[in-house]
Amino acid sequence: MALDRKQFIKSTLTWAISFFTVLVLVVIWNRMTPFLIDNDNIYLKTIASGEMTGTPEPHMLYMGILSGEILAILYRITGNGIPWFGLLLCASMGMPMVMLLNDSLKACKSRLAYGIVYLLYLIVFGCFFYHYFAGMQYTIATGMLGTAALFALALHSFENNKGLFRRRILCFYVLSWLAFGMREKAFLMLMPFAGMVFLYKLLKAKGRENVLNIIKSGLAFIFGLLFIFGMNLIAYRGEEWKSFREYNKARETIFDYYGFPEYATHEELYHELGITESSYHAITGHYNLILDPAVNRDSMVKLAQAARAEGTERDLALVKKIGVVFHNIVKRNIFDYTDRPMNILVYLLYLFVFVLAILEKKSWVYLQLFFLGIARMFDWIYLEWVARDPFRVTQIIYMAELVLLVAIIIEHKLWEFKGLWEFQGAKKLVHPIFAIMISGIIFSGIRFGMPVMRGMYQHVSGIRRMSVCFTELEKYLENHSDNFYYFDMSHLYYMEDALAFVPAEYENYVYMGSWMPNSPWYREKMEHFGITDVAEALLTNEHVFILYQQVDFDTRDFLDDYFDEHYPGTELKVVDEFASSNGFHYEVLKPTINSIPDERKQ
Repeated sequence: MALDRKQFIKSTLTWAISFFTVLVLVVIWNRMTPFLIDNDNIYLKTIASGEMTGTPEPHMLYMGILSGEILAILYRITGNGIPWFGLLLCASMGMPMVMLLNDSLKACKSRLAYGIVYLLYLIVFGCFFYHYFAGMQYTIATGMLGTAALFALALHSFENNKGLFRRRILCFYVLSWLAFGMREKAFLMLMPFAGMVFLYKLLKAKGRENVLNIIKSGLAFIFGLLFIFGMNLIAYRGEEWKSFREYNKARETIFDYYGFPEYATHEELYHELGITESSYHAITGHYNLILDPAVNRDSMVKLAQAARAEGTERDLALVKKIGVVFHNIVKRNIFDYTDRPMNILVYLLYLFVFVLAILEKKSWVYLQLFFLGIARMFDWIYLEWVARDPFRVTQIIYMAELVLLVAIIIEHKLWEFKGLWEFQGAKKLVHPIFAIMISGIIFSGIRFGMPVMRGMYQHVSGIRRMSVCFTELEKYLENHSDNFYYFDMSHLYYMEDALAFVPAEYENYVYMGSWMPNSPWYREKMEHFGITDVAEALLTNEHVFILYQQVDFDTRDFLDDYFDEHYPGTELKVVDEFASSNGFHYEVLKPTINSIPDERKQ
């Protein structure tokens, strides 16, 4: 009983130390330079918080309905003064950090070991993970939450009849389901790793009962994922959502993979769809998808088909493409700087775990490393085959490898001095090779991690200063709440403080591009302002305007061309201007028909 109590106190203490360490680090970092969210994350936040439609909305498209419902409920209860979206991302990214520190501290048996592990953790957290928090992204958050689930699974033992109901496996279920419920596609990157962990445990299992426990746990995990997948299907079963998802899938095909078919070579198709040359240039040059009603689901689907057919003709022969895929994998993993410093840390751990396994004669470690290699190659081959390997996705692979390598170290106690160089009567703290590993991690953190951390800090600080213009612009818009504005997509880029406890207003504007046009959210917002046709409303509704940011390297000729072609005799007039304190200038534009051409008079 005394031993159990002592273990309970130690376990509680390490959990408390781990949690408050991560919390303090996050608070200090956010106070130094607030964590920022940008791009798609801002759109998702405005949907969930109610800034988009006036009501917190669980349908977020790119985030699962489970996360959407959780966020919508929280925003409905408290209003949008509490940044639940940013807190969710922060908690998701903090979870594996807490678990890594907790299990590392639990393995320590002396105060000196505690000190070394704690110092090493602070270096790793600061040098390798700061940039994830500084620029919050829901794909990264999903990956980190999923890797926390992998870590729990890797350290769980099925060596008893309660294998389905112990803390670690329950933690694996909950965290993996939450991660899948946040971003399905991102979590699927972790499935090969989860499969390899289950396979390893099956091969190592002793006794029929343990094998059955592993199989039951795997089935429970899969059924949970299928249930959440079914929730998403049901949530988007309405005709309006089906139409929008079909449109958006076609838009992704064009913008993310193949590009728009050239107007000159597909002029007949564009005429058939009712898309004029000025509309084409507005779309391709300025991501303007909202002015022309001819840009809709049907036209986007047909353009995607044409783009795909054109791209298929350019596809490489199978054998050549396989060669290109493996060339890109080698180039990205070895010569490319995109994934640094995390890839350096992971490669170091691979090397040292392999060496320690040889010295300690841990044969099971070889199998685990082999399985890790299979899982990572499965992901890399897929990503390079479809040519979609952005940083936010590839980092998920490295994070999965990192937590599983740490789990291997903890499972096999590779730091213990039981192999070579055993001197009688000598009390050793760690294996000499393990000490070299720690030194290598510290060196790589200082050499590769700190420059990235410093660069990210400067980048976020710069973006934060630049984003002052948008904060001031929103105040201008709040003072003109009776009006409705369309934002040009070409130059309006900003980030937002992810953890700011500031209530946000209902937005009286939408962007003319991104993945949001033709969505139920846009439709609801425009109906609120009595708009059915965007261009017609700009011409006839005295409260509807275009907001354009002036820049030296571009002009608004595409807007002039569009209205000249579709509404001859129309002039875009500057009816108001706004200048921010940091030097950005905005024009409020109103299309006005100055004269009616003869053909229209007739």
